[in-house]
Amino acid sequence: MLSRVADTIYWTARYVERASNTARFLEASYYMNLDLTGNGEEQWSPLVEITGDMPIFKARYGEASRENVMHFLMFNPEYPNSIARCLSTARDNARGLREILPPDLFEELNTLGKMVPEATREKAHFHSRVFELCREIKHADMHISGIVSETMERGQGYHFWRTGEYLERADKTSRLLNVKYFYLLPQSSDVGTTLDDLQWGAMLQSLDATEIYSRNYGLIDPHQVIRLIVLDRGFPRSILFCLRQALNSLYRITDDLPQAPHELLQQLLMHIKEMSPESIINFGLHEFIDDLQIKLNGINNSIFSTFNPEPQLQHGE
Repeated sequence: MLSRVADTIYWTARYVERASNTARFLEASYYMNLDLTGNGEEQWSPLVEITGDMPIFKARYGEASRENVMHFLMFNPEYPNSIARCLSTARDNARGLREILPPDLFEELNTLGKMVPEATREKAHFHSRVFELCREIKHADMHISGIVSETMERGQGYHFWRTGEYLERADKTSRLLNVKYFYLLPQSSDVGTTLDDLQWGAMLQSLDATEIYSRNYGLIDPHQVIRLIVLDRGFPRSILFCLRQALNSLYRITDDLPQAPHELLQQLLMHIKEMSPESIINFGLHEFIDDLQIKLNGINNSIFSTFNPEPQLQHGE
């Protein structure tokens, strides 16, 4: 497959998954902040902090209020990682892939790419639609993933899509975990309280993991939440599951011949497999996530250099 086409497929998948996960961030933070009622001020700056784009946000908005953060992450067409911009970019990419993508997939990407701008035009007070849009975007993303599964030929294009999708999901699942643990817990004295449990529950809800957690683990226990979200082999949004699926697709792309990104991803998988919830907490959950994201960036760069031999501009993170 031509490197340009493969790169476009890979990034289209990442942008769709990124938009869906940002919608999950907004939804999770909304419910977490509800639990802060009577316990302190709402906290919205963590959502910007974890993107690494706080300087961009402050230059444009100043105060990290609910309305400003929502607009920045959902609607801002100039911010490369906003939901609106990600979906618009995915839609533009799809136009160049029209002869390659299944018709149903192209139509769904085209429709999804117009969803947020049209919502902005429909209502003067568009913030009232933010959480409705979050649900719609999550459902559209699941629909797209189903179309990919049911209609795409299991060739290189399919596996570039899955590689991008699962690497993006692993990265954003880790960031969502970081929102809860490092930023949104007001003080150490809240650990183990009802507020702590409610916030862990809100995070599970944002990952559509409430039922599977309850069925397997019962009452909220931070160690077991970390076990499910980081280390579970069967939960489709766990970090370990996503990395294994990405590695499997990379091997399919190269006919089982390992290359640099395979080796980096295999090393990361072995490292995570050796860990337990207790060892992650002892190491420091925030530190574990920082290290994971650095390694994921290295894997992404290795994929780019391996499958794009001619120098060109990389996509921004």
